[in-house]
Amino acid sequence: MPGTELRASGPRSRIGPQRGRLRGAAAAFQATAGAPVGDSAEARAGWIAAVGRTLTHLGEAWREHVDFTEAPDGLFDELLDDSFEVAPEVDHLRRDHEVLVAAMARARELLGSPTAGPDDTKLLQSLAGIAKQVEQHRRRGADLLYRVYSVDVSAGD
Repeated sequence: MPGTELRASGPRSRIGPQRGRLRGAAAAFQATAGAPVGDSAEARAGWIAAVGRTLTHLGEAWREHVDFTEAPDGLFDELLDDSFEVAPEVDHLRRDHEVLVAAMARARELLGSPTAGPDDTKLLQSLAGIAKQVEQHRRRGADLLYRVYSVDVSAGD
């Protein structure tokens, strides 16, 4: 169908792998944050360390995602070049980027507090909120890509 072809180069050619890395990091983060933990101090410390590692990995994947989408000539520029009507949705996705960076920073603070652990309500809410925000952002992005390009990017997920 004319107008729905993907250019061979540019950000759109890298959408699948980039989304896959973010999805993988988010899944590892969710699995670690939700993993059962024993009652021992060592188990609690191990959980905190593991959550910290997966949060760091998610943060790296998130920064890569933000660079990929917001860089000059990045995905957002291409989307706006192809369909300027999507500017409000692109602006929403940009705001998501900032909100999630702040949420991850807050989770890092909570992980470093003396009360941190798998029974710390504030920490658990923070971690669950991050997972939910990433998933909602990925869904909004996929919906926008489908709307602009009529391409189902979730097939690679």
